[in-house]
Amino acid sequence: MKSLVFAAVLISFGALVISQSHNYQWGYKGPYDVLLNRTIAIKSSSLLQVRTMDLIYPVKGQLGRNITAINITDQYINGKGGYASLLDGGIGYNRTKIHLKSQRGNGFNFIVEIYGR
Repeated sequence: MKSLVFAAVLISFGALVISQSHNYQWGYKGPYDVLLNRTIAIKSSSLLQVRTMDLIYPVKGQLGRNITAINITDQYINGKGGYASLLDGGIGYNRTKIHLKSQRGNGFNFIVEIYGR
């Protein structure tokens, strides 16, 4: 009986680990906030390499607005997606620089949404 319970816990934990996404949310999207920018960032896998990409808002020539929320959705739900970090600006600023990074030997596929007023 104990081994059956242990196996069920182990399978549940394994399913939890396998279904992990690396989603990020900074700030809060209020009722008057609008979508300022949406980017789909994709890099394919490369043997034993870490893939990176930097996203900058506002795009050159575009006027930046005050950022209230940044949502980054990992499209890889198997736990092998990438990671995101803010390098510059962000919530409360009119600019941001987001660094995306894959796990070694894997790619990434993120939807990056920036909201503001």
